[in-house]
Amino acid sequence: MSLLVLKHIKKSFSTGHQNEIQALKDVSFSVDKGDYVAIMGESGAGKSTLLNIIATLTHPTSGKITLNGIDLSHLSENEAAKFRRTQLGFVFQSFNLLDTFNNRDNIYLPLVLAKKSPQFMANRLAPLSQLLGIANLLDRQSFEISGGQKQRVAIARALITEPRLLLADEPTGALDSSNTEKILNIFERVNSKGQTILMVTHSAQAASYSRRTLFIKDGKIYNELYRGDQSRNQYLQKIIDSLTALEEVQ
Repeated sequence: MSLLVLKHIKKSFSTGHQNEIQALKDVSFSVDKGDYVAIMGESGAGKSTLLNIIATLTHPTSGKITLNGIDLSHLSENEAAKFRRTQLGFVFQSFNLLDTFNNRDNIYLPLVLAKKSPQFMANRLAPLSQLLGIANLLDRQSFEISGGQKQRVAIARALITEPRLLLADEPTGALDSSNTEKILNIFERVNSKGQTILMVTHSAQAASYSRRTLFIKDGKIYNELYRGDQSRNQYLQKIIDSLTALEEVQ
């Protein structure tokens, strides 16, 4: 069953003097409930623009996008803000934690905004903190922990609302190889429990943990790979081959 559906999405930006940049030219794809999709492409290919449209941070110039049956293309600002709080989880490269809060309160923030009770929040956090291995970090400040630990706290904040879709924008971009592997294993584990994930990444290694990879070039979907029964190393090689082919296309 398709959770997210994009049909003929286009996005243009005006640069003044009647000039326009077409960031997305005609993008159509769907994401099934429980899927784990990676989006790859060169800088300027339209990945971030696409993620911002799915996140309701900007509207497409044309086309239609639905998530869980809700048409996102024309939500008002207030509707979009409520939709993001209740339907989406976000994981960023830069973590976006508040240094003035301890890690527990950083995680609780979206539930506080939703006016949930302290008991409700504690019940949500208990299994999540065990899953992510952060139970011993909850009362520390974000500036007291490592980058990998910060990302695990950020993932907990994204998941505590039980979002329909987890959006990850270069989630391992600021991490060393050891912490990168830990975070990718967490994403794989979370996905195995049914969480739908859409991840933008430059890393072939990160994409190899997904079930499916979309390649964007010049504002269009250029290629698509499915992992299927392939090992991670086999899938990684297919991704690398596709990236090489993508670079050769003029």
